[in-house]
Amino acid sequence: MSKTLQLQFETAHGKNVTISVDEPKSNLTETDIQTGMQAIIASNAFQSDGSPLAVIKSAKVVDRTITEFI
Repeated sequence: MSKTLQLQFETAHGKNVTISVDEPKSNLTETDIQTGMQAIIASNAFQSDGSPLAVIKSAKVVDRTITEFI
């Protein structure tokens, strides 16, 4: 089983951007995630087409089961 935390933002120009984090901590709270996402926005470390991340859109943990055959 594989888990991914998907953080979705909107840029200042209205484009959606998703940042994925593999194997997030199992005890993350909504507050932890919102605080982290606000820190990402405030850092201006990520841009898409020259437009900084500006708004939190959503966050979710996705569980996947991977079955390899060969």
